[in-house]
Amino acid sequence: MRNISRLSKIRVTKIITLMLTMAVVMSTSAGCGKTKEAEVVTEPETVEVTEPVADSNEKAATSTEVTPTPEVTPTEEVSEEVTQEESSEELTVDMTKVKAFDAPKTMYAMSNVNVRKGPSTDYESLGMLKLGETIDAIGQDADGWYQVKYKNEVAFTSDDYLSDTAPALTVVTDSSIADATAQAAVPVATAAPAAAEAVTPAKVVTAPAGVLFIGDSRCVMMRDAVGGGGCSWICKEAKGYNWFESTAIPQADECIGKGTKVVIALGVNDVGNVNNYAALVNYKAAEWAARGAKTYFVSVNPVWENPYVTEEQVVAFNASIVGQLIGVRWIDTHSYLMGSGYRLVDGMHYDDETSIRIFQAIVGSLR
Repeated sequence: MRNISRLSKIRVTKIITLMLTMAVVMSTSAGCGKTKEAEVVTEPETVEVTEPVADSNEKAATSTEVTPTPEVTPTEEVSEEVTQEESSEELTVDMTKVKAFDAPKTMYAMSNVNVRKGPSTDYESLGMLKLGETIDAIGQDADGWYQVKYKNEVAFTSDDYLSDTAPALTVVTDSSIADATAQAAVPVATAAPAAAEAVTPAKVVTAPAGVLFIGDSRCVMMRDAVGGGGCSWICKEAKGYNWFESTAIPQADECIGKGTKVVIALGVNDVGNVNNYAALVNYKAAEWAARGAKTYFVSVNPVWENPYVTEEQVVAFNASIVGQLIGVRWIDTHSYLMGSGYRLVDGMHYDDETSIRIFQAIVGSLR
């Protein structure tokens, strides 16, 4: 019995030992589980730490995209408003300086000239009068600008370009251009008269003081025919636009002043440069006007058969440039010669008598 009891105790002891061992193992396993759980929890914490960084970057990116919108847009709107306010501002006319006429006066445009809202080039242009057009002047301001009736509005035009007498020479119109082109096929006069034929030269008229001619070979021949005619001359044979711009203009700038009448007679050698002529003459005429001078442009006169230019080209040049000149008086000697006759010595240049008559017509148009 003792042996059996002892054996039982041993078995119980082993069982208890085994149970204790299992308890320790289970306890240990439970501890590892907790450790793993701690490790799993720390992983999302690491991710969570980076998320604010990502949020911060996104906010920064959003800030970069959004911030300029409120800063730029208002600035543009303010700029536009200022521009609109400035552009909407209009100059006012001091009517106390305008003397009304007792009755309207009919005035003639001596060249293409702007009609403006006020008595200065600072005012907006309402339109343009063409050479020879009439308009009713109803008053005049202290600086000489005429107050006129224009398209049911009261406006102003410079007195420098209006006259109470009609232009001395014919105005170029569509019909006169067509007539001139038709007549060009039949010369008004033949070549120079034979040496045996006596030609009575026209009486030379001396121009008023301060007249400056700028021109080509036709001008040279006119100068020689009138013996200078009391004028200053800047002219040379076979010259065109390039010479006019590079040489004649600088020379003219040195002598033009108050009261000078500048007469430009160019184009026959360079009819293709009509737009450049018009632009440069308009620019210089405005500059010279500031010095107190007046500018005139003489039409290119008729030609006959020659190797250089046709009458059709001459007519086209005249029609184009007269429509572009602003503030420049147009002298249409072409129509004058077509109506009164002329003599050419070589299809392009005139004899002395014709040159003298051209000179007289030009001088008679200077005002």
